[in-house]
Amino acid sequence: MTDPTPIRVVLADDDALIRAGLSTIVGADPAIEVVAEAGDGREAVTLVGLYRPDIVLMDIRMPRLNGLEAIAELRSLRTAVRIIVLTTFADDEYLDRALELGVDGYLVKSSAPADITGGIRSVSAGGAALSPMVARWIMTHGGRGIAAHRIAAHRAESLTDRQLDVLRRMAQGDSNAEIGRHLYLSEATVKGYVSEILIRLGVAGRVQAAVIAHEAGLLYPQTAEADRDRVRNWSR
Repeated sequence: MTDPTPIRVVLADDDALIRAGLSTIVGADPAIEVVAEAGDGREAVTLVGLYRPDIVLMDIRMPRLNGLEAIAELRSLRTAVRIIVLTTFADDEYLDRALELGVDGYLVKSSAPADITGGIRSVSAGGAALSPMVARWIMTHGGRGIAAHRIAAHRAESLTDRQLDVLRRMAQGDSNAEIGRHLYLSEATVKGYVSEILIRLGVAGRVQAAVIAHEAGLLYPQTAEADRDRVRNWSR
């Protein structure tokens, strides 16, 4: 049996020591291959075009083109690369803008190595990656995007019981295959549910949906009706 194709990753950080550390951590996972490293956002965009990686780990504060500007450019180019923000900073301005751009994950550099590699694996499999620290921060700080999320929470009231089940698993970072195993659904069926959920919530990606689920308290084991009560109370 041949080994599966490794997840190809580009690292983007202006600190050479941090890049070296990340390369060691990420490269130690046999399922992941670091194909290139960028020292600024402009170089990151160029390397993504050259290497066509599966994932780019993107710092925010970088010269020439910062991480958020680089993400915006990659999105405008409609590249297939999945993007995980990996930064020291977790504040409302960065989070709101990253979420608006539809990033696939938001991790902080203080995360355990296993959380970083696990986040890469999850995003590669179609899931999302959100550091617990970031999730807690979101729940205890408002942020400029709070009004938009309240509107989305109102939309969540229209989700079916099964869609709420899928949303809860999405918020835990599960891939479509993992959601299917937990809920006894085919991967194709889960994919359909995910698309419907994103449309109903009016969000661009799974991380935005995960944030709404975190903010609305949907990660606690509850009945579907209890979930609806949480959403209604949160969105007022």
